[in-house]
Amino acid sequence: MGYFHNYRKRGSYYLRRSAYRNSRDDSMIKPIFVFVGSLLLIGFFTSSPGVFIGAIFSLGILFVIVFLIVKIIRKILGWSAAYNTESIPANPKTEDIAEINYRKHTSRCYTKGLSWGEQEVADILAEGLNYKDYYIFNNLIIPATNNGSSQIDHLVISKFGIFVIESKDYKGWIFGSKDQESWTQSLPGGENKFQFQNPIRQNWSHIMALKELFPAIPENSFESIVVFTEACEIKTPPIEGVLQIDDLIQYFKKFEQGRLTEESILLIIGKLSLLCQTVDISPSQHVENLKAHYSTND
Repeated sequence: MGYFHNYRKRGSYYLRRSAYRNSRDDSMIKPIFVFVGSLLLIGFFTSSPGVFIGAIFSLGILFVIVFLIVKIIRKILGWSAAYNTESIPANPKTEDIAEINYRKHTSRCYTKGLSWGEQEVADILAEGLNYKDYYIFNNLIIPATNNGSSQIDHLVISKFGIFVIESKDYKGWIFGSKDQESWTQSLPGGENKFQFQNPIRQNWSHIMALKELFPAIPENSFESIVVFTEACEIKTPPIEGVLQIDDLIQYFKKFEQGRLTEESILLIIGKLSLLCQTVDISPSQHVENLKAHYSTND
């Protein structure tokens, strides 16, 4: 599958490390010419400038030739092997698979601005999901008719569906049910209890925003996942799509039937990438949108 490599106004949305490395190599050319030019100027002040200039000129030509050869070799052996043709080897170790997946995913996934818990989820997704089958967005803010904008912690696109992930980094015990308006966090000792928005409903609003963007995508293609880090313990009966971080990758494996065509996947990735380039909704603006929405409904 071809992937879209786009760049956001404030920093790269996808960091294509090969492009960065190539630009870094190109930046060496200017210092080389400055160095050679400086030696040529010094030659004019020596007793035998003609001989000196000839030697420096030959040395400079040799240096440039060697530099270009090394650059070509690095591009062929380094860029192509590491970033284009690198694949999971036969009979690989688990850590080898995780490392290759991580490098492939993190070379194109924007992770700036994530909380500690969100970063942990992003890392596990990048390590555990095959880069050939899954495409990951992190910390994605998109327009939404209902409340102005919608901030999605993690979005995974694949032929198996569109997985919308809300991550929670809470401590203590977690109580809640699918239909409750609020869930409860109980800290050790049971004396301190806090209410927070039902994350299933919260994530459903994200799915509704995505449906507005992609009305032609079948409704059964969307999957809601709420994931809690290991710092807490869920104390209620199991709820479909609500799990702890250690079970996240295994949950993906239950989806084995393809639901999206390659054309649909490319359309989704392309449109989301375009939004990241052209619609600049900051996290602070998103918070203001939520405040305005809830104050209107009160």
